[in-house]
Parts: sequence; C-alpha cells; structure tokens
Amino acid sequence: MNWAMPVRRPRGLQGLFIIWLGQMVSGTASSIAFFALPAWILSRTASSGNALGSWESLYFGSYLLVILFAGVFVDRYPRKAMMLVYDILSLVAALLLFALAQADMLAVWHLYLAAIFQGIGYAFQSPSYSAAITTMVSKKHFVRANGFIALLDSAPGILGPLLAIALFRGVGLEGILLINVLSYTVSISALLLVDVPMTPHTAEGESARSEFFKEAMYGIRYILKRPGLLGLQLIFFFGNFFSGVALSVTSLFTMVSLRTGGDPSNAGTAQSAAAFAALAAGIFLTAVGGIRRPVRAILLGWILSSMFGLTLLGIGNFLLVWVIAAVVDALFEPVVNVSMDTFLQTKIPPDVQGRVFAASDFLAQAMIPLTPLVAGFLGEGIFEPAMREGGQLVRYFGWIVGAGPGSGFGLMIFLCGVAGTLVGLSGYLVRAIRDVDVILPDFDTLPKIENPIQPASSRKKSRPKKSEIEK
Repeated sequence: MNWAMPVRRPRGLQGLFIIWLGQMVSGTASSIAFFALPAWILSRTASSGNALGSWESLYFGSYLLVILFAGVFVDRYPRKAMMLVYDILSLVAALLLFALAQADMLAVWHLYLAAIFQGIGYAFQSPSYSAAITTMVSKKHFVRANGFIALLDSAPGILGPLLAIALFRGVGLEGILLINVLSYTVSISALLLVDVPMTPHTAEGESARSEFFKEAMYGIRYILKRPGLLGLQLIFFFGNFFSGVALSVTSLFTMVSLRTGGDPSNAGTAQSAAAFAALAAGIFLTAVGGIRRPVRAILLGWILSSMFGLTLLGIGNFLLVWVIAAVVDALFEPVVNVSMDTFLQTKIPPDVQGRVFAASDFLAQAMIPLTPLVAGFLGEGIFEPAMREGGQLVRYFGWIVGAGPGSGFGLMIFLCGVAGTLVGLSGYLVRAIRDVDVILPDFDTLPKIENPIQPASSRKKSRPKKSEIEK
C-alpha cells in the first residue's frame, strides 16, 4: 500500500510570490550584467556607446518582430511552458557567453546574439505573465498581483548598479556571467515548482481559432473593433512616444551634460531616485490592492506624470529639480501600467489574452526604438541651435527654459511634457475612452465552454500558446 501523501504545488498568490522571487533573482543578475558590460566593452572597443546602443536595438527589435507570433503560442499552449521560454533562452545565452569568456574567445558580436535570444524570449514572457495572472488569482487580487510584478521593473534597477561595480572588480565578467547562469536556474526551478492552472475555454476563444498567421493578427483586429480600447491604445502609443523622446539617453543625459558643463552624473542620480520612487509605487499598489476605475487612473497618470514630471524636467537647471521631476514621473508609471494590465485581464477572455496582450504591447511600444533617433535629430538639429543666445526661439521660450547650452534639449523635453499632458486630457474628452472600463463587459460575464467538442491538441494543425510579464 502506498501511504505517500500527494504533493500539492503552490498556487494562487503564494505560487505567484514564489515565481516573483525567482524572477527577482534572475532580474537582479541580468541588471548586474547590463551595468557591467559597458566596462568590459570599453576595454575591448574604442567606445561602449555604439555597442550598447546596438545591443539595445537588437534586443528590442527582435522583441517587436516576434511578439505578435508569440501571443499565438501563449494562447495555444500551457502558459507555464511559455513563461519558461525567456528563462531557458536566457540560460542558454548566459551559458554560451560564460563558456566563451572562459576560453578567452568572447567578442562583442556574441553579446549581440545574446540580445536577440533574450529579445525573443521576452516576447513570450511579457504576454504570458500578464495572462497567467488571470488564471492564478481571483479578479479582486489583480491589482495586488500586478503591483507585485511591477516591482520586477524597479528593484533590479536599484540593486544592479550598486552590485555591478563591486562584482566586476572582484570576480570580473566571467564571475558575473556565472552568477547569471545560476540565477536563471533559480527562476526556472521556481516556475517548475508552482501550479499555473490551465486556461478556461470561452466562446470568443473558440471562434478565434484559425490559421497561425491569421491568429497572429487577431489581437490587432480585436483592438480595432472596439473604439474605446483602440482609443486607449492610442493614448499609450502617443504617450510612450513623447515620454520616450524626453527620457531617452540622447535627451536626458545630453541636456544634463550641457547644463552642468560636461558632467552627466546628475542624470544618473535622478534616474536612481526615479527607480526608488517606482519601487515605492509598486509596493503601495501591492498593499492597497484595488483600483476602482482603472482607465481613469491610466489617464490621470499620463496627465500628472507629463505635466509635473516631464515639463519640470525640461525647465530644471540643477539637480534638485531634476530629481523631483524624475520622481514624479516614476511614481505614476507603475500606476499606469498596473491599471492597464488589470483592465485587460478583467475584460479580455482568458483564452485570447495572449494575442491581445501581445498586440497591446506591440502597439504601445512600436515607436520606442525610434525615439532616440528622433530626440537626437530634433535636439541637436533644431532646438539647440534655436535656443542659443540670439536664437530664433529664445524670445518665445527663453523665459521658460533659459538660453544657451542644454536649453534646446530642455525645451524639447518641456514640449514633450505638454504634448503628453494633452494626450492624457484627450482621453477624458472622449467618453468611449474615458468609460471603456464600464462599456466593455468583464470576461467572466461572457459564456464559457467547459468541454469543447474538439480539444486544441487534436485539431488539424498544432496550436501554440502564449506568455507575458508586466511593467
């Protein structure tokens, strides 16, 4: 007789906490590597700037190219498997980089390949985590769970820079890569330990089944058919564009460097303060655990972060103002992101959330890779010359941002703040956007299919599925 008791895997908020711990370990290790890489690249090349820029472009480019297709996989296959894709690809990349470093064969282009691996992995991770929350916790805990996940965006950014310098000097790049390898084994183990429930079937999900490439565009079509949801996506599209131009390295570091006589360290101080503010906001959302009208929280977040964050950042001439502006902007970022994820998790049927989350991310971030280029063109080519002493725009805006070096970039950041404020206000003026969280029904009021006639695994063509993580 077998007296062994069945082992019950952690689930719900407890299971999510275990996954969160694993992701915090791997996220911190990745942050350490990211901040240590410039020092290693600088020792191998004349400049680390272009190399890091290429790394980020490859990472984000591969993410955007893959995410719509990843959304299909997230909906077709178990979400737990899709949540593992990022960690497995990152583990493979870290192992290869560590082996190359050990053999003294590591080159900069190897880092580019690793960036592509991780970008593809994140395209699966982003929608799968957001969609998995819907099945892991009850609706009343969506805000708390999303606030929890939002901490993964801020906490590693605080710990990474602090640990990177000490570890790079102590164990070198090889040691940091080994830490990365170990960290991904921790995050994979945490995921394997937890029970992620299977996704329930709905009538919407059954009707959405089609050929792979048609399913990849399903999320886009879903958003386009709902005017309020489309309007909300446009708020993110334009809001992210203006904030991306204002907060890109091209804008922020250049403005601070010009206004301080060549010392960009104040920008780093402001960014560190912003990371602490975002962490505090995430902790607050986790503790409070409830937002009554998420769409209004989104619109208010865009308005306040742009009006009192970006505009103040452009006007500022010294460190204290920049820190206050960065903190204000960062405080509202988790509110906006958590509210958006909670809104989608509440309204979108679970078995199409992978594709809709993927489409939402794609539409919201499609312009972000271009923002550094736009910032450089406008800042250096138009605003800086026009805001020099005697420049064409000094008479109109000199009383706001001053004149001289850095004032052109300051004016551009200020105008981005004004534009972002108008973007948020426009949402309040359109009822279809302002009240979309009331107009659209919650997914749990829609018909479910408990026993579909034909399970997904037995259909003609293999059906992939999805996976995602929040900001």
